[in-house]
Amino acid sequence: MECSFALLSGGNSRRFNDDKTKALLNGTPLYKYGLECGLLISDDVIHISKNKEKYKPFIKGVKYIEDEYNEVCPMSGLLTAAKYAQYENIFILSADSPLITFDFFKFLYSNLESFQGVIPVVNNKHYPLIAIYKRNVLQSMEKDYNNKNYKLIKSLENHNILYIQEEKILKAGFSREIFVNINYKEDLKVLEEKNG
Repeated sequence: MECSFALLSGGNSRRFNDDKTKALLNGTPLYKYGLECGLLISDDVIHISKNKEKYKPFIKGVKYIEDEYNEVCPMSGLLTAAKYAQYENIFILSADSPLITFDFFKFLYSNLESFQGVIPVVNNKHYPLIAIYKRNVLQSMEKDYNNKNYKLIKSLENHNILYIQEEKILKAGFSREIFVNINYKEDLKVLEEKNG
């Protein structure tokens, strides 16, 4: 797969009351799950955050980039990914989604075809931060960002995006559980009990 991989660790973790990207799941910080997945996928792995220094020691093969945009929102991370990615196809993953695997990204990539992006939809929820995009789609968000329109799905309305439905995802052998994202400390505790 000729693609870049960008892990987004730029949120405020308001609900978590701590830096959730560095919270431990089975002894491993959440963000490391994403980077390990990325290193299986691509030779161009980017970790985007507001402060790269806190992720030392750096992992070999990962480019650590600081988000240059003022607003703390997913859109700023996507714009940064578009700027620094080596390839036109860019996998995006938020650092609070530790169960996404190489096989799932391979599945998304296999559905890209002539589309400009592929976004999973599970339980009627869109996952634009577990997705693949063409670079120009992410670049086009600059206008919305400058106008303070930060809603990702709204920004994608004029693009040829495949919203891949739950039925197809389950049929391919993936479970709903991989889409868990950690918002509260309780979420982490529940996930550890399930996977411990």
